[in-house]
Amino acid sequence: MYEKTSDASVAREWAAALLGEMNSARYYFSAETILAAYKSDDSFSFTVDGEQIYGQTYGPKPFLDVRWEKVAVEGVYPEAILDLKPRYGFEFWGIKTALVKAPPIEILSEMAEMAEINSILTDHAPDSSVRPGGNEEVFWGGIRNSRHELAAVAVLVKWKSGMLVMSSVVTRSQDRGNGFATALSAGIAVRAHLLGIEEIGLGVRDTNIAAQRAYAKAGFTRLGAFTNYFRE
Repeated sequence: MYEKTSDASVAREWAAALLGEMNSARYYFSAETILAAYKSDDSFSFTVDGEQIYGQTYGPKPFLDVRWEKVAVEGVYPEAILDLKPRYGFEFWGIKTALVKAPPIEILSEMAEMAEINSILTDHAPDSSVRPGGNEEVFWGGIRNSRHELAAVAVLVKWKSGMLVMSSVVTRSQDRGNGFATALSAGIAVRAHLLGIEEIGLGVRDTNIAAQRAYAKAGFTRLGAFTNYFRE
């Protein structure tokens, strides 16, 4: 038997009770976007409206919403969810920010710096989800190498849920393996704390082991591992 709500605050309470206070679910829904959330004794799922009808599920027997056009399934990987087929996996990580010792990062805001960022994204991560100029951006951060070239960049963005997410985390190919991603991630978290932001999250492909190691070294914790299912 499932309980149902369309109240985002109630859904957050349900997610916290099942998944812990620091959980990935609450990054994805807000009062404006949530269509429904469902819970049982051991499972939780929700549906939100955006560019497509999106859902997430947690636990062994979550409610399955026939409206989903895309759904992320945590922990369980069946052949199909309703008529949706699996395509790729990702992990969601988070950190409680704190004023800790971390390498200094450069806050990037000038036009020339935006051009540098776009060049790095185009050459080294063309599928990055965020580019300079979006209205959700809080700040872009970067770290330079010994030649004063931007070696790694990332942006902190504010999602519709009000939660803050680090995105478009990219290290130039020739600078990888030198700790820039770890230093940048830690520096972004400290900068966020100075701005009064208590928690930030991030998503990463499950196959990107190097990035996961960097986030762990920077103090992030994995909150969940998912498989994305799409309507074919």
